[in-house]
Amino acid sequence: MLRSRLFALPAAVLLTATLAACGGGSDSPSAEKTSASSEKSTPTPTPEVAELTTEDFVARLTAAQKDVTSYDIAMTTTGAAASSATGSVSTADGKQDMAIRMSTAETGDIEVRMVGGMLYLNLAELSGGLFLQVDPNDPSNPFGAAFSTLGEDLSASAGVANLEAALVSVTATGDSEAIDGTDTQVYEVVVDTTKIAPELQSSLGADGAAALPETITYTYWIDADDLIRQVAFDVAGTTTTTTFSNFGAGAPVEAPPADQITTEMPF
Repeated sequence: MLRSRLFALPAAVLLTATLAACGGGSDSPSAEKTSASSEKSTPTPTPEVAELTTEDFVARLTAAQKDVTSYDIAMTTTGAAASSATGSVSTADGKQDMAIRMSTAETGDIEVRMVGGMLYLNLAELSGGLFLQVDPNDPSNPFGAAFSTLGEDLSASAGVANLEAALVSVTATGDSEAIDGTDTQVYEVVVDTTKIAPELQSSLGADGAAALPETITYTYWIDADDLIRQVAFDVAGTTTTTTFSNFGAGAPVEAPPADQITTEMPF
């Protein structure tokens, strides 16, 4: 049971990473606006932000997040498969690095790092508290095969693009809400699960993909710069909420020290 749960982790991690990629951004636009406004002797009115629509949702979010360099994420899942996760993503200088720490009742605390194209898995007692180093391009390694697509592209535009073909509708609810002190507008986004990116479907496996409903309604909290601050969705009574913070100043993502790495498979 534990082994099967461990090999099911890539789907959860990939979903988290995909949402994270959709949520990545940089605080530099806001910082530039603040600097520019401080030079003026009189304040200027805050421009009204046009509502996102089904037609411009992907284009606007992609444009807003093209300069992503790093950010932190936090995810909670409630229901029968309750779990929590925190992590960071770095795409600076062409990197595709991420670190995710997950906790579930069945697997306990698990840490996954992808740094420089190499995968590191800390499986707690199962790996002796060490990080198992795995080449994700090694088809003979079950962990490598399971996580092979994890770090292919964590850029903001790629994350949003995963939803483009599947987008059914984008509707502003008219509600506004502050997320970590930032004002946001709330949107309901309906996605056709039969049209999500093929690599995401394959990561779920045949059973996982078949278990998905025909559509999923995501709730997005989006700020005035078109940056995603929070995403939530519900599937079969399980609610997953992911928040994004520290845009452009995410925690460093680094490989574990050599004395904390092992290559010995736990089974």
